[in-house]
Order: sequence, then C-alpha cells, then structure tokens
Amino acid sequence: MPDALPAMARRPALTGLALAAVIALVVAVAPAAGAATHTYGEMVDYPLVFPVAGHSYYFDSFYAQRYNGDHHAQDLMADKMVPVLAVASGRIEYVNWSSDPDNLRPDKCCSLALRHDDGWQTYYIHLNNDSPGTDDGKGWGIAPGIRPGVHVQAGELIGWVGDSGNAESTSPHLHFELRDPSDVIVNPYRALRTAEGKETPPVCSGGSSIPLEALLGGARLLRRGSTGSDVSELQGFLNLEGHEAGPVDGIFGTMTDLAVRSFQRAHGLNADGVVGEQTRSVVRRIADGSGFASLTDPHGRILRPGEARGDDVRTLQEWLRVLGYDAGPFDGVYGSLTAEAVAGFQTAAGLTADGKVGPSTRAALGTALGITALPSCGG
Repeated sequence: MPDALPAMARRPALTGLALAAVIALVVAVAPAAGAATHTYGEMVDYPLVFPVAGHSYYFDSFYAQRYNGDHHAQDLMADKMVPVLAVASGRIEYVNWSSDPDNLRPDKCCSLALRHDDGWQTYYIHLNNDSPGTDDGKGWGIAPGIRPGVHVQAGELIGWVGDSGNAESTSPHLHFELRDPSDVIVNPYRALRTAEGKETPPVCSGGSSIPLEALLGGARLLRRGSTGSDVSELQGFLNLEGHEAGPVDGIFGTMTDLAVRSFQRAHGLNADGVVGEQTRSVVRRIADGSGFASLTDPHGRILRPGEARGDDVRTLQEWLRVLGYDAGPFDGVYGSLTAEAVAGFQTAAGLTADGKVGPSTRAALGTALGITALPSCGG
C-alpha cells in the first residue's frame, strides 16, 4: 500500500464523528422493545453482510483519537465507486444533509443511516459526492431510489465509496458505524471480520510471561507473513500506542503492516513495515518509560484507590480505556472512576474485584492487552 495512506491517522480534526453526531440529531426512532443494551465500544458478534463489495482493507480503529473524542467507527479503505451494500435488511432513515430527497446537491452528499429490521442501526459516511462538473465526475455516491423510508434487503446496493465531506483530504474510504437498538455505539471490527470469514485464529502453544519479552528479546526481522508470539506482542503494543494493528492473533498481515509503518513514521524511522533493530529500539525506549515500566513490573507498588497517583496511574487509565473501561480523565489520580474501571476489569478477568492493582491484576492487564504473549499457533 502507498506509504501516504496511514497519514489518515493525522487527518484534520473534523471527521466522520462530527457527521455522525449531526445524523444522530435527525434520526429519532425508538429502540426495539426489550433490546439488550451493550457498552460503548464493546466488540459484538452481530451478523451482517460485509459492506464493501470489492477490495478494501481496515484502517482507523474505534478508539482512534479525534479532537472531540473517539473515532467510534471502522474505516474501510477502498477505491472510489466501489459498491457499498446494506449490511442487513431494514429501512433507510436518513440520506445526505437535506430533508428533501428530491433535491440532492453535490455539496450536501454523501452519507446515510439504515435502521435494521431488528432495531440495530448502521451509518455509511463519506460516500462519493463527485457529480459531473464538480470534482472527478465519477458520479453521485448514493444509489438510485435510496431515500428515507425505503426498505432494502441485506446485500442490496445502497451507494459507492468516496471521499465526501471532511474526507476530501484523505484517501477514499467508508466510515462504518454500528449501533445497538438502544443507540449504544459498539465496535464493528469483530463483526466485520466474521462477515469476511476471517475470525481470529485459534490459540495453540508457546507464549511468554513477561510483557514484550518475545518482541524485545528476539532479533529476527518481523514483516508481512511473519507469525508467532513476538508478532502478537508487537500487535498489542501498537494497539496501545494508537496504531491499530487489528486483532492480537500473532499473524503479521495487512493491518499490522500499516500499523508498523504508521508507528515508524511517527518516530522518524524508515517506514518500510519491517521490524528490526531500529524499530525495536524505539519500542524498548517507550517500554522503559516510567508509566509503562512501572505498570508492567510484577513487583511494582500496589495501586490503591484514593492514594496512588503518578505516571503508572495515568498509564493504567489509558490502558483501561483501550480495553473499553471508562477510568475518567488521564490525570494520573487514582479516583473513584478509575477504581470502578479496575473493579470491572477484575470481574471480567475472574479476579477479586477490590479495585487495587497488584501482581495478579498487572498480569491480567498484560494478557488482555496482548503485550504479554498468549500461546498462539499463528498460521
């Protein structure tokens, strides 16, 4: 892939998030009765048709930072005019910025929202807006007949990939969001991978017990096609640093390659996607930083609510957010929100939910984040 593509992670502040917020204001349909509520950012196994009918690859993650919050969507990079499909059967709730579906203007295109028959909802943003005489002349990004109130079937053509709105300065892509019937925004990544038939591979053997031991203790070059526990630790580390490497599966694929290149660019390295001595040295420098090193040290101080503060607490708050727990602001102060988030994580990990971070909780954090390699068969 061209090295310029990952620059999307540094694109201008206004993103699809702002557009989705506006759409949410005009879409007001009551949730389905008795629908289960999920948590913000939760990975879900929701059945859907993959929304892009052509070659695409994953980019910006759910928690990629924007000036006004999280990205809260999955970007699917693809060429302009690649077909976009309805992921489920349902009714079109919103099209464009205009309330008049017969007055579709190029400067108002292109996005839409679909309310599924089961009450779930999906958003399709940055569809092509280049009508003849405006930009590239490739055509309107919303399929004929697609307007509010129209019922569509799963897999039906609803539009085409583009770079409309605030994506004009980025590569073409589909900003795809998934919301449950209670309008809680969930992470669609796992559902998308399942739709592709690319679920996370099974765990087999190997692994390590010390964070980043396999990655920093090894010397082999890691590149696309590599597999193993050092790759899984690399993926976990990149995800923590905001360079979305995808699932921690120990397989160095396209998404990991893009994440490595993004990390290398951010640190002034040659963005060749190969992890060798120079890239490892930067990873080691970050891992030796006070917050990271303290929080991964099994003999580090016990962090207690109302008492602890410092870089290790700030790192804890950041890591909990990556795992989907709201620990409050990243202020390095172990307050009530941080304690509640720790207790929630401990419960999910099968630990005593005492809100204190000691050796067992540190180890569980490393495993959950992927920086302590789980056994993996790769392949």
